[in-house]
Amino acid sequence: MSADAYRPYVPQKPPVQCVKCRGIHVILNKARHPQTLQYQWRFTCLDCRVAWPQDQHGGEPDEYA
Repeated sequence: MSADAYRPYVPQKPPVQCVKCRGIHVILNKARHPQTLQYQWRFTCLDCRVAWPQDQHGGEPDEYA
């Protein structure tokens, strides 16, 4: 094996940060919008429990770890 096999993984993009507390303990889940009743992707911060739609944050769901 080469020496590169033992290097830690370096993410290509920075982790998502919470819009309220700026923490990185954020999960992506699919939830039903209360007004339209359509399912949409949203981020939820595990520290302060705020949630916001993924399309307001920018990017695609598979861009973030």
